[in-house]
Amino acid sequence: MTEKIKTGVEELDVILDGGLPRGHAVLLAGSCGTGKTILSQEFLFAGAKEYDEVGIYISLSESREKMISNLEGFDFYDTKMMEQNKIKIVDITQDARLMNLEPLTVNGVMNMISSIIRDSEAKRVVIDSVTAICNSLGNEKNIRDFLFELGLQLEYLDCTTLFISEVPPMEFTYSVFGVEEFIADGVILLREMEDKTGNLIRTLQVIKMRGVNHSRARNAMEITQAGIQLKPMFEL
Repeated sequence: MTEKIKTGVEELDVILDGGLPRGHAVLLAGSCGTGKTILSQEFLFAGAKEYDEVGIYISLSESREKMISNLEGFDFYDTKMMEQNKIKIVDITQDARLMNLEPLTVNGVMNMISSIIRDSEAKRVVIDSVTAICNSLGNEKNIRDFLFELGLQLEYLDCTTLFISEVPPMEFTYSVFGVEEFIADGVILLREMEDKTGNLIRTLQVIKMRGVNHSRARNAMEITQAGIQLKPMFEL
């Protein structure tokens, strides 16, 4: 039986009947402002605090300094975890330039991601974003081959991974290219919807998770100082 690991969000663990299966590659889809980065960072910090696991956030879109600045106000953020290299935030495009590599070539990104994970012995990985990588690949076959190979490498390295997928706002879609969700073991969709007063409400819905008897209900999601909090939509 596959081991379940805590996500850092108690209500999400309940939805997933105990947590994410260890070793799964999960697509975390949402538009700007839906909470993808916060949820991903909670996932990493939970691994470091509860399982003594190294977690790595690999970014192709936001600098390490800016991300840390945005995280410092949350209760789950722990400077000691950063100082002890239990949590690492890597700006892969900056590192690629420093190493005189082309940052968004297929082989360059694949080799760098694998190298970063192997060197740190990370067990939890976030890639932000898989959309940015796929944009550089040209066609559906290249995207499918790349994602399949990346998934195999992450499985070989015994990682549980969140692939962040950037999608247009207010649309019920999981990816830009329509390929990513078929390669992933699971899909978690973050969306926004308007309430009766016109205010935007963040929502979370587990679309699929292989090997898990999970709820598929849409839940209201709040971003608080304590982190992500979920509750059923009928409680609004």
